[in-house]
Amino acid sequence: MTDNLFREINEEMRRDRFLALWQKYGRFLVGGVIALVVGVAGNVGWAEYSRQQALEAGARYHAAANLLQHGNEGIARAAFATLGQESNGGYAILARLHEAALVSAKRDTEGAILLYREIAEDADVPVAFRDLAHIMGALRRIDRADPEKLVAELAPLRAMDSPWRHSALEITALVAIRTGERTKAREIYASLAEDVTAPKSLRQRAGEMVTALGENL
Repeated sequence: MTDNLFREINEEMRRDRFLALWQKYGRFLVGGVIALVVGVAGNVGWAEYSRQQALEAGARYHAAANLLQHGNEGIARAAFATLGQESNGGYAILARLHEAALVSAKRDTEGAILLYREIAEDADVPVAFRDLAHIMGALRRIDRADPEKLVAELAPLRAMDSPWRHSALEITALVAIRTGERTKAREIYASLAEDVTAPKSLRQRAGEMVTALGENL
């Protein structure tokens, strides 16, 4: 899933105002956000879900993941989609996230946004994973959504008790770059660089962005 996300986000982010900045520092932005998302997803949700999985759902999930690993993306996507529709456990949630990532990798951004929105709005999905879907959808809407509305939507995820706080802040900084508010973006990155609760890689990336944005003010 991570490789697909890298390719998709790389395509989406090469746009207009922050093209030059992205070309120089994009690997820090994408690498850090996705690493954080994957890491937090595992830490927050897997312990809760692993006790609940039926053996059949687990087997189906791993079979689909194996197909994906061997390059059978079309069949894997269908398998993930079916599992997501027919099962209710944690593997079903992960399958739905995989499906959305594969749709996104095929450059069907609108389709991916819809799938992430469905997960984010599904009351049967635990909050941590609904918020994860919200984050992943927001990444794909940076240059599509109304900036003010997108920033407002991310407000709950920027709360101090949110496991997605640092990702939400970084997306907010990217929106600020899109709208030409480089001073605001630099301030956000400066706070992230000094935040001892943020992952080390994110703090390092934020420091790089503080320097890059300072050069472009």
